[in-house]
Amino acid sequence: MERYWRYLIPAILTLLFMGICSNTQYYYVYLLLLAANILNIYWGEFKNGELRDELRFFYRSRAAYTIKCINAVILIGLIVWGIVFVDRQNFSWVHLIGFSVTTGLLTGCFIVTLAHDLLHSHSKIQKALSVLLLTAAGIPHFATEHVCGHHRDIGLQEDPTTAKLNENFYSYFFKITCLNLRESYLTQYGLPTYLRRKILRTNLAMLALLITVWGCIFVFSRHPAACLTFFVLQGFISYVLYELINYIQHYGLFRQDRRDDITLQLSWNCYYKYTNYILFLLPLHSLHHLPVRSRKITDLKSGPRMPYLYFLMITMALLPPLWFSKMNGLAMRYNPRPS
Repeated sequence: MERYWRYLIPAILTLLFMGICSNTQYYYVYLLLLAANILNIYWGEFKNGELRDELRFFYRSRAAYTIKCINAVILIGLIVWGIVFVDRQNFSWVHLIGFSVTTGLLTGCFIVTLAHDLLHSHSKIQKALSVLLLTAAGIPHFATEHVCGHHRDIGLQEDPTTAKLNENFYSYFFKITCLNLRESYLTQYGLPTYLRRKILRTNLAMLALLITVWGCIFVFSRHPAACLTFFVLQGFISYVLYELINYIQHYGLFRQDRRDDITLQLSWNCYYKYTNYILFLLPLHSLHHLPVRSRKITDLKSGPRMPYLYFLMITMALLPPLWFSKMNGLAMRYNPRPS
């Protein structure tokens, strides 16, 4: 039973945030999120033997299916609540931006990571929830970009999601944003014609859903400028955070060509239990990309390990000289050839 509620921590933190904001003290959530990291020390890391059991529970059990759906409903509710909350408040622009950025932090941490997991589900309900989550986060193109592009090309020079050595986050962000939009709406990853048409229809339908949300906010809210600012800004922050995580998780790790197997060496990982519970096992990123046929290997923790927790890794990524000084040497251990 204890394992079940641990995966509900994102929903619990979201509800606490909503409770805090009833008094407009939204900034306390930063202290709450930082303080909660003490659970990384208390619960420690997954042992190698625990990982197989955890993966089996998370991906195959009915309980985990239900927990993910509960999280999804509450997180979608966060965005709806946020729009209503902004509409009823007389926020100054400073507090509106502060509240939007804070909400974007939560949507980036919880909504995008949960949508990422549900995207790979075989359940139509969970796939629909993934679409709603991505729309709420303002990144409807993520679905096809992630599956048709990144999973196919991980570690290759052709994969824009795999950050190159000495590529700073800011140039990476500009590059990946432009390329993802082009591939999602124009070229569709060089796939066969029937798949390209299917992907384009899906992307346009999700974009239409997003535009419909914007339209409803504009028509039905009393303060449309404030509500639209909130929705767009929190979505932008969640997208930036998502790309920061992508940048961190694959920085400097490559394979020679498509004939090389996808191995544990192509992603940076974090094995702390609390971090994995709140990010829906996304930090076990090597295992996420590892083909099912290869998961019988003995040591599931042999992939590259992040030197710090995510909040410190993100801080470093925003400071390129600091990032390069720490990560280039580590990356070269797994990728000794020039990028």
